[in-house]
Amino acid sequence: EEEEEEEEESKGELEVSKSKLYGGDVVLALAPEGFADRWQNKEDFLMVSTIGKVPKPITYYDYVPAAIFAAMIAWVAADDSINMVQGAMAAAALNVLGGWIDPKLAVSYVPWELLLLIGSMLGMSQAITTSGLAELVANTVKNSGVEPGGALFLIYAATTIMTELTTNNAAAGLIFPIAVEVAQKLGVSYMPFMISVMFAASASFLTPIGYQTNMMVWGPGGYKVLDFTRIGLPLQIIHMVSCCILIPLIWPFDDGPMMPTAV
Repeated sequence: EEEEEEEEESKGELEVSKSKLYGGDVVLALAPEGFADRWQNKEDFLMVSTIGKVPKPITYYDYVPAAIFAAMIAWVAADDSINMVQGAMAAAALNVLGGWIDPKLAVSYVPWELLLLIGSMLGMSQAITTSGLAELVANTVKNSGVEPGGALFLIYAATTIMTELTTNNAAAGLIFPIAVEVAQKLGVSYMPFMISVMFAASASFLTPIGYQTNMMVWGPGGYKVLDFTRIGLPLQIIHMVSCCILIPLIWPFDDGPMMPTAV
């Protein structure tokens, strides 16, 4: 029997029911859902860890959420009376009713910290506008004789500094009212400035704390702060110059609304 057992082990076909278990052996069990909850406090098994669930076979029913998403996009695009928030809420409700989304798990997926940060930055943006800081900066830019193209570089640079010290959402929220005010004082469309803020806020190459992915590789990669600056500075300059040259070509200063419209 021992020879047969050794032969089965060498072939990788060892069966628990036909073998002897010794102290220290680890058994990987394919068990029904709830097995770990029922047996983890029992003396029959010493639960080490759970590996995960066996994925269920994919059926045509699993592709319905994709169809709901496509229908939502088409609905919002075709009906001007429906905005994206209303369409997204309707699609989410259908997914919950159909059982594709667990409401309890959906709540845990909401980034509450990020929403709080965005809400705080909206308040800061309003404060920058009502306090007159945005108008003061815009008047300074106008009185300096800077052309719209030069002002675009300044807005990009200011957003870059903010996004390296805070988060991209915070940087965009703080620079947004200043960019709009600068565009208004210069008498040009705000669109190039808004696009510049979007690109600059999402380009964090200079510091390891500017974005989550930078921090993810900072420690494991053994990088220093100056490593990010040394490699990121040329990338940042290339990105800034490229954006500030191409953006006015796609969104001209003299084409488009002069002020954003609330919807």
